[in-house]
Amino acid sequence: MRDDLFFKDTPRTTLDMVGESIEFPILYYDSRMINGTFTAKTKKLNKLLPHPNFKPIEILPGVSMLNIAALEYRDTSIEPYNEIAISIPAKFPPKFVFPGISAISMMLKNSFSVYIHHLPVTTKMARKVGVHFFNYPKFLAEITIQDQDDNLEVTLSEENELILKMNAKKLPLNQSAKTEFHTYSIKDNVVMHTRIEGSAPRYGLKMLGNKAELELGNHWISQEIAELNLSKTSLAVQHTEGMMTKLYAPNQRWNVNTKAIVSD
Repeated sequence: MRDDLFFKDTPRTTLDMVGESIEFPILYYDSRMINGTFTAKTKKLNKLLPHPNFKPIEILPGVSMLNIAALEYRDTSIEPYNEIAISIPAKFPPKFVFPGISAISMMLKNSFSVYIHHLPVTTKMARKVGVHFFNYPKFLAEITIQDQDDNLEVTLSEENELILKMNAKKLPLNQSAKTEFHTYSIKDNVVMHTRIEGSAPRYGLKMLGNKAELELGNHWISQEIAELNLSKTSLAVQHTEGMMTKLYAPNQRWNVNTKAIVSD
């Protein structure tokens, strides 16, 4: 997929990472993703957001979402690795969002705005790049995504201690989709925005229905998720095969308190 038109004529720049050169955007030529969206009370999810100026996107008044996305990056411009993004759909700077309408529009348009809460990965290079350039909350973990008949089984552990297991139904991949992710991370009171552009030639989306279930371990992150009292089954599931993405360098920074733009 390296020769796909999606990547043709993409301008690249080189940035320094403590003496090591990394080309941007980072290119992901072949990926698999399974994402489960679960619901929780907004007041509980607000406790995970780093500042009141982050505005959760509600599916209903008082009800927001937590995403658990497992990604298998089979071929990239840095190296293959696995990742799990635990994120909260949210807006920054804060602005009014219509409960329900904004959430459904986000899913149907495949344009997602999320605060990254945890981002475990399986390689040291993926962790180093994510922390250095993006301030992503990455840590090394064991992540598997396995085919189990009609399901995909995702397992996340740290030093062999189970954090979570997600079982999701495989979806019919009879659509194609263009996707866009806007991620927000924070360090030293500075919020960082990053854009991720994607193309999924094989894509499936299922709203409602019992398509993904979550099992938690005893890890401190497991306990953190358990305290949210998430919905027992998913609100939505997304499934892609052969997904291609471009991870751009961060392009916007704000002071989290004043919401003023911060120069590089």
